[in-house]
Amino acid sequence: MTNLTARHAASLVAEALALPGPLAVRPIAEQAGHDVAARARGLALARCDTLIRLDDGLNGDDDSPEPLLRNQLARAWQPTPLDDGNRARSG
Repeated sequence: MTNLTARHAASLVAEALALPGPLAVRPIAEQAGHDVAARARGLALARCDTLIRLDDGLNGDDDSPEPLLRNQLARAWQPTPLDDGNRARSG
């Protein structure tokens, strides 16, 4: 992964935690100039991150409020166009 793609993916992680998944990957990510590969990586990273953070919160390793962690998890895991491989490839 190039540095530019890594930065795009990291940016999308933050967007996916703050916004519903479909908005994070499209149209906001498109308007920001993220390509399909960066959007897919960012979404995957966000989804993994939400699971890890919730696990940490439930086991006392993260002091974030549990409802916040659960809301972030729900937003990141909402179905998106990237979840359908055919539409994701077309951009």
